[in-house]
Amino acid sequence: MTSRFFLGAYWDARRESADDCAVKVSRLLNGMATIDPALSHWFERGRSRKDALTRTVDYADPSRLQTLLLKGRNRYDEGGGVIDDLGFNLGLWNGAMDDDGEASLSVHCGSFNDRVGNNVLLDLPMQSRNLGDAKSAAALLALVAETWQPQWAGIMSKRAIVDRDFDADYPFVDWMVYVPRVINAAPSFATVIPLAGLGSIVVVQPEPPQGNDPEELRRIGQVEAVLSA
Repeated sequence: MTSRFFLGAYWDARRESADDCAVKVSRLLNGMATIDPALSHWFERGRSRKDALTRTVDYADPSRLQTLLLKGRNRYDEGGGVIDDLGFNLGLWNGAMDDDGEASLSVHCGSFNDRVGNNVLLDLPMQSRNLGDAKSAAALLALVAETWQPQWAGIMSKRAIVDRDFDADYPFVDWMVYVPRVINAAPSFATVIPLAGLGSIVVVQPEPPQGNDPEELRRIGQVEAVLSA
């Protein structure tokens, strides 16, 4: 990848227990490890890089993940009581020693507050063995869609969300996007990947977009038109 890309998945209020969320986080982390080595080791965030590297996360153990999710609950400023309807938060880092290999994961789940949604945000490494390939990236997007069943999810560049109008309430098209419905017709240059019973992934092009190419922007606009029809 030539610029920083991330995977974002978004959904509205959905009440889930810490145990339910922990099982899903475990499934997500185990699945990511099979897709790319850069996503196979995770650490709690710490006061420093050195401190974080002492906080290895065993993602095969949902009970450990549940503890971290409970630790990440929102609390009232006065009294410190838990704000139940805001759900749970978890932040992890992959321990990479250089910026190009660095990845981070943020999960906000179990919120049932009508004004505060849920999301999974995965900052992808700029250099990785597989994630510059559309097939592997789409497998990662499918894993997130199947695990969390969001209202939409996509892999997009941070440049794109600054340059174009980004609103987490609506599908944002850049490299690829998931929507929870069947897409029967798409432009000939795009690839549609059906997810049984869950919807479709639309891959705009085989390689990550550069962000300033008129032809790429034309393709993105055509896919946007299909999704908004």
